[in-house]
Amino acid sequence: MKVTVLSHTPEPERTVAAAARLCYSNTEAWEIMENLTPEKASAFIKKLIDMGHMSPMEHASFTFAIDGVSRSLLSQITRHRIASYSVQSLRYNNPFDKELSSKGADRTLEMETKSYMEGLAFALKNSDITKEVYKSLAAKNNAEGHMPQDIKDLNMSSYMRGIFDGAGTLSENNKFAVAFPKEFDSVLKGAFFEGLQKDGKILIEDDLARKFIKYIYEDMDFANSSYDEEKFLESCLKSPSFAREVTVLMETCADKKYYATVPESISRDPRTLLTYIKGLDACKKRYIDLIKSGIDQEDARYILPLGTQTKLVMTMNVRSLHNFFNLRCCERAQTEIRNLAYMMLDEVKKIAPSLFETAGAPCEKLGYCPEGKFGCGKYPPLKSN
Repeated sequence: MKVTVLSHTPEPERTVAAAARLCYSNTEAWEIMENLTPEKASAFIKKLIDMGHMSPMEHASFTFAIDGVSRSLLSQITRHRIASYSVQSLRYNNPFDKELSSKGADRTLEMETKSYMEGLAFALKNSDITKEVYKSLAAKNNAEGHMPQDIKDLNMSSYMRGIFDGAGTLSENNKFAVAFPKEFDSVLKGAFFEGLQKDGKILIEDDLARKFIKYIYEDMDFANSSYDEEKFLESCLKSPSFAREVTVLMETCADKKYYATVPESISRDPRTLLTYIKGLDACKKRYIDLIKSGIDQEDARYILPLGTQTKLVMTMNVRSLHNFFNLRCCERAQTEIRNLAYMMLDEVKKIAPSLFETAGAPCEKLGYCPEGKFGCGKYPPLKSN
């Protein structure tokens, strides 16, 4: 998510203060503006806010460019009526244009699969692993377990992922480590992962182990690439370090390959995150099928999930922004729009700190929660007499 202030009312604090002073003065507005120092404007704005006199705030506005938010957020933010919106249209913008115009993605996946199967077959040849499903996969794909240098169009990270699935084990006692049989020393060194020899095994530990995990799963399509899903999820349960590393990579996959935002609650667990990615993949494939069948983009887009990212330009006056921050900075607001609200608040405070000094969640300035029994617990509810 990215927030940028595209433009705003020139000298917003002096503009608001001058408009408000005009209500109490018989002097011309331009003359009031001329005589207003920044210090006087700031003091007068504080007085206005303390009085609850917010209508003069409508004379200053801010226009934001907002990038990388979900269409779910869009349905929430447009309920703030005193604002203007321009939203990227899926009628004219196809998020999967590259996939429609190129067969390169299919070719890349073929290379990944071939490399993975060769790595898996190599692991079967050089370890005592007897998992039948691995043998069946290797045989089905005519994988013979060649060394990396003997494979044409090798994808090394996929090859090493096959090695890990076939013969790698995780441990996280005193150190996070990935272990392999000693016979894998040369192939690990070939991928620039030189481990320690201990008890007949090769150990890759700590930061190097994290780099290895990132290496074999980075840029992977978690819905379509070859990997042992069962082992992957078991590793997430067994090792918190492994789970943390792959969660970041899975979120990147959702962003880069499916142009989707991941809700915070889904990203907490790799299992739910994997389910989410598979759902995104199903929608993407059916969307592409519809486009290829000649369906217009404006109709095919109905199948895209609410998590699909979009861009918008939004203009709000200061009074509306106060209302927006009041509602959306609250801990009970949905996570994505709350994060957006705080990002916007940070930006406008840089430009007009006096106008937004008290903006944000109402409990922070009230000292109690106006939501009553529905509060988050950070502040006590207001006690009735």
